[in-house]
This record gives sequence, structure tokens and C-alpha cells, in this order.
Amino acid sequence: MFGQARHVLQVWDYHHGQSTRIVVAGCPPLRGRTIREKQADLATRYDHLRALIVREPRGHRNLLGAFLTEPERPESHAGVIFVHPDGYFDACGDSTFSVAVALVESGLVPRVADDGEQELVLDTVLGPVPVRVTLRGGRVVAATMASGPSYSLGTASLETELGAVPVTLAWGGLLYAFVDATALGLQLGAELAPAARERLLDVGTMLWQAARVQLRADVPGVAQGRAVDLVTLVQELDEDGRPLPAGSTAQPAGARVANFYAPRTMGRTPSGTGTAARVAALVASGRLPIGASYFHESPVGLRFAARPVRCEGEAIHSEISTMSYCMGIATLVLRDDDPFPTGFLL
Repeated sequence: MFGQARHVLQVWDYHHGQSTRIVVAGCPPLRGRTIREKQADLATRYDHLRALIVREPRGHRNLLGAFLTEPERPESHAGVIFVHPDGYFDACGDSTFSVAVALVESGLVPRVADDGEQELVLDTVLGPVPVRVTLRGGRVVAATMASGPSYSLGTASLETELGAVPVTLAWGGLLYAFVDATALGLQLGAELAPAARERLLDVGTMLWQAARVQLRADVPGVAQGRAVDLVTLVQELDEDGRPLPAGSTAQPAGARVANFYAPRTMGRTPSGTGTAARVAALVASGRLPIGASYFHESPVGLRFAARPVRCEGEAIHSEISTMSYCMGIATLVLRDDDPFPTGFLL
């Protein structure tokens, strides 16, 4: 059956609304000592494998991917390269949650107890990411990611066909431009009518495309003049789940969010890096105290719980929690005569 196979990949599919395909075997050894060097090697020699696992016909536009590697540091448990249909992420909270749960559930990282919390460290392009996995009765029930240093990067004005749109810039592992959905007359949530959903996709795409061209920011210790990675539409909520008025300065209990990172492509989860970035912006503005509870809710109703835990200069560190679920184990095959060796996107 595999006689004409150029590559045979073993993958585990996990989701918490957003799907991540984890490559656990079959990728050729990657050159380099650091995860950044390994990512560069994957992009240079085996980028077709990145495209193959997440694009159609094996994947889809909203599928994320993660390649497991040996760790960069002896004290870490695994290395991870984060991918998506159009390229690579240096950080990805969604895939971090899925990888951490998969490592413990599979036994690739042996469980230390059937009840309690188990500490993992994943090496990424941006450095080590601590993750705390919670077990009850031998089952994984949650994963809590410690964000890297996150920063509020000020405000800007985005010129669009709707006029000048105010945005808040923040870094949580990727650069986000946050836009008040209420101020634009947009509704967010899982029960949108088709017309409202189409308008949300149209406006989100327009804002993302404009931000990619117009907005850049200096991220401390990361990059100068970094282009915006995602635009996030935000509808802030009070403790009873009711939307706060546009421009409110009250402390929000949480927010509904819609993340855009490609044309007409809206994230299915609140985004771990996006939640960290939003927490940093709220702490810097004085609207969210250290230690306070906060949440982000995605367009399909999934919630990430978050809490800012400390400040180090301008850097805000937070903890973000959710649970990921195994939905499939598969063998992917690339034959020599496959007409779509790098998949496709429509």
C-alpha cells in the first residue's frame, strides 16, 4: 500500500474548537540546534510537508499544525514548530494546549500522578513555554499555559473604507490589533444570523488586510517594525455577560472575540497569544488588576480563562487555561504521483 509513498506521516488530531494536527513521526530529521534553526530547515527542505498536513485535501483553511522535535534544552520535554496553511507561527497558544495534552495523554511524557498538576516545558522559536497539565482520576482535564512576556504597544488609527478605525496594539507571542466591534455596530457570538456572519467576515478581512499594510510596531526583545499578525474584533462583557458600551473604561469580566489572520478566515477559539496580548493591554490601561480573573469567548462559544500574574517592567505575564480533546489518529501518505503534493487552498 505504501510502495509508492514518498512520505508517511503519523499524526494526532486535537481540538478545542480550533483543530491542531500534531506530527509525531515520519518527518525527516531536521537540521539545527535551536527550534528556530529547525523551523528554518523545515521551511527550506520540507515545506511541502507543512502544506500537506494542513491544506486540502487532507486539511482545511482553519487547520493548525505542530511538528514535534527533540527539545532544544535538556530540561524541556519537547520541541514544537507551529504551522498553518500559509506558513509558520513563532508562537501558537491553541497548538500549545493541544500538544501539552497530547504528550501527557499518550504517555510520551510519563504521568507523575493520576491526580494533581504536572509541569511541562515546550521549546519553541520564541523560547521555553511552561505548561501545567491538570489530571483528575487519571484523566487530563485542563492545560494552563504561562504566557511569555506580553506588551501593550499603544494605539493607532487604521484608514479603511469605514473611515478611521481606532486600534489597540499588543503583543502576546504574535502582534495583535484590537478593534472595538461594538463601535463598528458588529455583533459577535455563536448564534449569528447568516447575514451578520457574512458582514463580520467581510469587515474582519478588510481590517486585517489594511492592518497588514499600514500598522507596524516595535516589540521589545523581539523585532522592530513588526507587521500586525492578527486583527481581533472585541465585544467587552460585564460580569453578567452583557456587552459593555463602546469606549467603556470599566473593568471587563471578559470579552467575545473574533480573530482574523487570513482573508475570510476567523479563528474558532479565543487564541492563547491573543488572550495574553489583550490581558497585557488591559493591565497597562489600568482596567485589569494583577490577579484578577478574565476570559475570552470565541465565535463558537469556547472560553479561555485568563489571569495576569505579574509585571516585570513593561512586560505582563499571565496564565491561560483550557482543555483540548483528541479527535483522531491517522497516517498521512504522500505518493510520488500525487497531483497535489503541497495540497491546495480554495
